[in-house]
Order: sequence, then C-alpha cells, then structure tokens
Amino acid sequence: MPIKPPDSRSGAGSTFDPVQENLTYGVWGDSDTGAGVIGAGEEAMTDTAHAGPAGVVGVNKATRGVGVEGFCAQGTGVLGVGGADQPGVSGKADTGAGVLGSSAHGVGVAGHGAGASPGVSGQADAGPGVSGQADAGPGVLGTGTGAPGVQGISTGNPGVAGSSPPGPGVSGISTDGPGVFGDSGHGSGVLGMSALGIGVEGTADPGPAVSGSSPSGVGVFGTSVSGTAVGATSTSGPALTATTGTGTGASIYSSEGIAVSAFCGHPEPDTGESIGFIDLPNNGPAVRGHSWFGAGVQGVSESGAGVDAWGSTGLTAGGRTLGADISNNLRVNGVIVSAGSARFVIDHPLDPAGNTLTHAFVASPEQKNVYDGVATLDDTGAATVTLPDWFDALNQDFRYQLTPIGAPAPGLHVDAEISGNSFSVAGGTPGGKVSWQVTGIRLDKWARANPVTPVTAKPADQRGRFLHPTAFDQPAERGIGVPPVPVRTNRPEGV
Repeated sequence: MPIKPPDSRSGAGSTFDPVQENLTYGVWGDSDTGAGVIGAGEEAMTDTAHAGPAGVVGVNKATRGVGVEGFCAQGTGVLGVGGADQPGVSGKADTGAGVLGSSAHGVGVAGHGAGASPGVSGQADAGPGVSGQADAGPGVLGTGTGAPGVQGISTGNPGVAGSSPPGPGVSGISTDGPGVFGDSGHGSGVLGMSALGIGVEGTADPGPAVSGSSPSGVGVFGTSVSGTAVGATSTSGPALTATTGTGTGASIYSSEGIAVSAFCGHPEPDTGESIGFIDLPNNGPAVRGHSWFGAGVQGVSESGAGVDAWGSTGLTAGGRTLGADISNNLRVNGVIVSAGSARFVIDHPLDPAGNTLTHAFVASPEQKNVYDGVATLDDTGAATVTLPDWFDALNQDFRYQLTPIGAPAPGLHVDAEISGNSFSVAGGTPGGKVSWQVTGIRLDKWARANPVTPVTAKPADQRGRFLHPTAFDQPAERGIGVPPVPVRTNRPEGV
C-alpha cells in the first residue's frame, strides 16, 4: 500500500522528508502558505486514452479548458523533467493551449527533456501548442543539448509565437542544435513581436543564430514598434545570411526611419569609432553587394536620394569601361578633381547615328573666366563694350584680345580698361567690326577660400606611386586610388 506524506509541511513540527524515507512518489507538493498540489474533478476519470506513466496528468473536457495550468508569483509556473526519451512537459488540446504557464517574475513554462525528446511539447488543433506568459522573464524557456530547445510545427498558424512587453517573446538556448526552431507549411516558422524589446533574439557560437526556411511564406519575420525588429550578431561568421532561388533574398521596408543600417568593425575603447577588419586590416565595408550580371548595389527613392554616401571619400566607383555613368544632371558643391583630362562627348552633328564627337576642356593653373564677342565701330573707329552687371564683382586681373575683321587696323587698341562693367576700344576703321576677348580671374569668396595650387607634393603614402602608372611604363598595381577588387570564392561554374 502506498505511503502518503502528511497533510501539510506548513507547520514547524513536520519532519517528513521523501528522500530520507527512500520513497518513490508520483506527485509531491510542498508549500509554506498555499497548496503544493491540488486537484478537483466532477466525475471519475474514465478516459484512459489520456492516462499514462506520467508524473502529472490533467484532463479537462471543457470546451476551452486547460489540461495542466501552473501559476507562480516568482518561480516557475509549470516545471517538468523527462527521463529516457520522454518530454519534460507534454500537453495536447483540441481548441485551447496544450500547456499553459503563467509567472509574474520567473518562467511561465520550463521543460527539460532527456535523450532526443524536446523539453516542452505541445499540440493544438486551433490554438497555440505551448502558451507562456511572464511579466519580467521569458514566456517559454527551452534548453536542449542535442535537440531543439523549443520546437513548433504548424500547418496554418505560426509554429512558435512569442509576445512580451519588456523582455524577449521567445528565448531559446541550445549547445548543439537550434535554440528556437520553427517549421510551418503556410504561416511564419517563427514570429516575434515586441513593443519595446527584441521580437526574436538568437545567439549561436558556430551555427546560425536565427535560421528561417519557408517554401512560400516568410522564413523569419520581425515586427517592432520602437526597438529592433531583427538584430543579428556574429563573432566570426556572417551575422545575417539570406538566400533565395527566385525571389528576394531580403526585403526591408521602413516608413519613417532607416530601412537598412549596417556597421562593420569593432569600436575602439578610447574613441568609440568603428574600425573594419573584413578585407584589408581596418578597411572593411559596412555594406557590400556582389552581382555577376546585375547591379552590385541598387538604391531607388521616389522623392529622396537613391544612394546617400558620406565619408572621407563620399563615393568611390571603378569599372572596366566607366567608373560612373550618370544619366541626369550632376551637381558638385566642391572642387572637381580630374586625374586625367575633362571632356564632353556628344552625338556627331553630321552623323549622329554612327559617330560621337569628343572635345577636351580648356585647362588653366588659375580660376579663369573667358568672355568674347564682336563689336561694331562708330564713325570715329571707336566702340564701348558692355559686360554683364556682375562682371566686376566676379573678376579681376583682366587680359584683352582684339582682332579687326575685314581689314587691318594698325591703330586698334583698348582705349579705356574695364570699369563699371565695360571697356572701350579705339583706333579702328570707321564702321568696321572688331572681335574681342577678355579673361578675368575669379575673386568671389568661394574662389578666394579655395585657391588653386598648381604644384603639390604627394603625401608620404603615395610617394613612388602614380595616378596613371601605365603612362610611365609602370605596373598597374603602383597606381593611386585604385580600389581593390573583392575576391569571390564561390564563383559559379562556367562564369
């Protein structure tokens, strides 16, 4: 006959200890203020299909009843430890939650399974398989050594759904397998939503922190009101990897904030600045796009900038044929630095369909403006040339060129230099024409703040290197400013 423990251990006089008594028991409850274990039923249990060699069995035939429900103010609501190959906590329900745990400060449901069995296993036809609620801790906590800590399988709803106001909605820790594993035929494999914290968080040493696979839906989906929807951190491998056969590898949308924010490197302890370490030492890109046939990185915006770049060098571009191809107007708010020659290319005016016409820009070691025109002389062989009303405010150090048209004019000369945005010529043929040209050096505030220095010594790291090494019979690797070409190790066959 079974030996029962005393009615209560609340009193100080109770000395019962099941371990010292060497007793085996199915249910043990211990409480200082409340009931350790309590069970109540309206009728005798005749449904033997639900009974088995379990530590605790709960059967509720109500429409939306709970098989086993645990609540604790500071500890664990439901705790199960399974032996052999059995789960720690197992629940099955037709419409409600298979296992429901609620805790104010601790864990709602905690399960430890032995062998290949899951720590917590829940099955439900319409509701969640496992439902956990917690005010400060995780709603559901699963720890697995060889199997998933928490595994959810659903045909139409999320496999695992976690929601928590301050903490993680779902938290999984595993030494060998995935911390959280979700498999769904139509819905989300893992769905995490958080009002202020992290919707889904995964940490893994050798494998992926969060892995999502879906035939037609979303593999991993994160929604956050004010925090991070999906955050990935890795110590050695890729923090986030997205692979697709025909669709989009990663689709990211933001209505008011930043759609993608990427950082590469590690912070310096003194300055907090980020230093990259992927390519050359301290030289890794924050975002890299590699494509064999399309654009490496493409940015499209309806009203803002398609690509916004800022840095020591805001934008660096290189190509086999063209370094940059701009289809609309180009505005530069600084200095245009050309390491070669500046040219314009247009359709050939006589053969626009078959040829182009190329002209080189005129260069000068000074910030020079050029003005010209044709003046008609009066009956005294003189004329006044009127310049724009902003001429004097923009130019200084004038140079003049006069050429008579139609007949020589040995006495043609500048009679009065530029003053009041005009100058005068005289000594020409009465009624004749004169072609004139005037140059001036810019004196506006920007030009004065940014003077041209014709000869500049190369910095120490560029000494012995060339802007155009092949023009000096030098190898291309001795060039300046040539960005390294990224090496791809998994190049497809035949490409």
